[in-house]
Amino acid sequence: MSQYDIYDIFDMATSFMRPSAENHVTPVIVHEGVIPIVFVPGVMGSNLKNTSQGEGWLVDDSASLANWIFKDAEQRKSILNPSDTEVDPEGHVPQDIARRYIDRVSGDTIPTDELLRERGWGEVANMSYGDFLVWLENQLNIEASSAFSTLESNLTRHYIGTRGLSEEQAQARAKRNAQTLGRFNFPVHACGYNWLQSNSDSAAELAQRVDEIIAGYRQARMTCRQAILITHSMGGLVARYYSEVSGGNANLLGIVHGVMPTTGAAVFYRRMKSGTESQAFSPSSWATSQVLGASSREMTAVLAQAPGPLQLVPTPEYGNGWLRIEKPGESTLTLPTANDPYTDIYLERDHWWGMMDETLAMPELGLGAPDRQRELHEAWESYAKLVSHDVAKFHADTQGKFHTNTYLFYSDSDAHPSYGTVTWHGREASYGSDTLMGARMMDQYGERRMITERDSRDRPRFYQYTISDADEPGDGTVPVRSGSTGTAQARESLAVATEHEPAYNQEAARWFTLASLLEIAEQWE
Repeated sequence: MSQYDIYDIFDMATSFMRPSAENHVTPVIVHEGVIPIVFVPGVMGSNLKNTSQGEGWLVDDSASLANWIFKDAEQRKSILNPSDTEVDPEGHVPQDIARRYIDRVSGDTIPTDELLRERGWGEVANMSYGDFLVWLENQLNIEASSAFSTLESNLTRHYIGTRGLSEEQAQARAKRNAQTLGRFNFPVHACGYNWLQSNSDSAAELAQRVDEIIAGYRQARMTCRQAILITHSMGGLVARYYSEVSGGNANLLGIVHGVMPTTGAAVFYRRMKSGTESQAFSPSSWATSQVLGASSREMTAVLAQAPGPLQLVPTPEYGNGWLRIEKPGESTLTLPTANDPYTDIYLERDHWWGMMDETLAMPELGLGAPDRQRELHEAWESYAKLVSHDVAKFHADTQGKFHTNTYLFYSDSDAHPSYGTVTWHGREASYGSDTLMGARMMDQYGERRMITERDSRDRPRFYQYTISDADEPGDGTVPVRSGSTGTAQARESLAVATEHEPAYNQEAARWFTLASLLEIAEQWE
């Protein structure tokens, strides 16, 4: 708890200069109010700590994640248990914001670290979001009249180059944006959440945070009516649940979504079956796969108990036929068949291509463990309950629901292929028995499966199935079919070319976000 009041920092009677429609005239006006900006991160984008073990998920930089490379499935499951984890607010906080704020009681300058930590910046992944949050805070809290002119010029270029407006249209729109910036104070906050728990629970945490922020400025005698949310990835699902299911939209002027998996992403099936993909075998993608879980053993141990990530699997709205099983001489099996991925894929227990292998959900059980079968059955039942209750219900509750002032961007890039469809390519194996046994042992948790089947004469036949590469434009995680869902409901949307995790470091995405915030703020009444 800071010794300073981080809300009582704006003097509503203090005038600031902003651009005017009149030539050579810069009128001085009074800020009309405070519009807090609240950033909601994506899955794995909040720092977590295990309340009993002390270890956790801290995303300050790549070094802070290095120890995860050496953790096995059992350790990962124990540390990343939704019931034993909470948000860790002690992550790294950047120091690069330009504006300094004065505590009105003491007259002291509030230390940047204290201010931003109280705003929640230490809760979110500095490695992913630190640079963007600094950029946004600096853009929204300029004071010099020359800075307004620079901003207006930058926004004009954005509207011409990215949104395709004429020069006259772009200049008019940028001028309105700059005028809106001069009307309000825009403090940038962040809200981390326990991404292992259900997104509906995280939405409740977000609701509490938004209430606290608005109340804080009001108690400091500021005019503060509503906030604006910016979301990354799964944070968009949290925000939509808060806004449209829990009734939080009355507290929100609008929402800007970035690379949201609106109808899910097939890559999460792929990760449950084969571990995290490592495309192009680059050093960075290899390191990422090692940290998140290079095999299905590591991924399943964590995800089978975590409703939040499970809610990222494709929804019925994603469509049929996104899972394909190809076998020589037979028709391709395509699933789901009737907009029911829950029955056909997630709860399929009798076929090898079902999403969850309960033996991987219990890495702590040895082969000779007492009551092994009973505990495996209980693990399956627990997982099945999550899918039937938490996952399916969350999908149904949020389907087609967006805030009336929604802006969103997504990636539609061939340079960042994503899994729109996951295909298991099968071929008959003709190795000797020793080779088959070795292949079976090696391939069961990665990109291949060695499967024994019986032919019409009850003879064993051996098939090797290999999982496909990503096949659809996107951001490397979310395919365009999911990321672009919601464009019909959005006031504006933008297709960019970006990777998923660093999406807010992409220039067009940043300027789209800033312009969208200011367009939303224009609607203050």
